[in-house]
Amino acid sequence: MDEAKGQAGYEAASACFVAGVEARWLELRERMEWMLKPKRFIHSLAVADESVAMGRRFGGDLARLALAGLVHDGAKGYGDEELLALGEAEGLFADPAQRENLSLLHGPAAAWLAKREWGIDDPAILEAVALHTTGEAGMSLEAGIVFMADLIEPGREYAGVDVLRRLCREDLQAAMIEAIEQTFVYLKRVGLPLHQGTNRCLEWLRTERGITWKAKN
Repeated sequence: MDEAKGQAGYEAASACFVAGVEARWLELRERMEWMLKPKRFIHSLAVADESVAMGRRFGGDLARLALAGLVHDGAKGYGDEELLALGEAEGLFADPAQRENLSLLHGPAAAWLAKREWGIDDPAILEAVALHTTGEAGMSLEAGIVFMADLIEPGREYAGVDVLRRLCREDLQAAMIEAIEQTFVYLKRVGLPLHQGTNRCLEWLRTERGITWKAKN
């Protein structure tokens, strides 16, 4: 772990100090460190931290954001055969694109694991984990924050990320719209199918543009 921290240059600085979840954070942090490769584990810490920072900016529930960010990639420790088997056994396939691109299944799989094996029963956390890759119409503020935190955490480097980071300082909905539009361009370029939840999310964001986006109760 020390080597991984040195390579990535990152350790969670604020998410682990969110009031009320310190013990749960340490428990789940240990589980994620055991389950995930070092680089993925560091990414998970960074997403938790970024989610908390954005929650302070936009009003999301910080405890939920810290935990959702930490476990959002929990299913990344599964190989394709294990992920496929879990998806089939538990009915996690909700869109044809998931069968052509199994990476689209890791969000719902992580939410399933969080509920069944990691003792997380908060619907807002489970939603944020399940939708962090695809999005969906009507998703909560917390889910939208984790969706974007996954894309802009400090370790991310790709064309367009600086635009997303700037937008995330100003307007979460505009950032999500831009992120999805970037995703459409990428999917077309590499010939991968579109998850229809992402399309529904974009249409919903465009329709609801400018509303006050509230945290879940």
